[in-house]
Amino acid sequence: MAQTQINILDGYCLAITLMITLAYQAISFAIAFTVKFDKLTDFMGGSNFVILSVLTLSLASIAPQDLDARQILASLFMIIWGVRLKGFLLFRILKTGSEDRFDDK
Repeated sequence: MAQTQINILDGYCLAITLMITLAYQAISFAIAFTVKFDKLTDFMGGSNFVILSVLTLSLASIAPQDLDARQILASLFMIIWGVRLKGFLLFRILKTGSEDRFDDK
């Protein structure tokens, strides 16, 4: 059975993921800059991977039976890695209390 894909601007969803990433990061920067709260930065960066993984998996096929095990497994590993990354970065910033990289900014 041939796979049916939803093409949003391109066949690999690169344009839509770029637009979502730019918007998501701009919003998180605006919030962090406004409230002067840098603990949000790493958490939002890590969660971006999870959002994009779920999005591209859902856009990969119209019907769930069209997905193959490789797509599901790659997305699952990306979600696990993103959750681990944002968890580690959030734990690190809560433990240290401040982020030295942004002090002079």
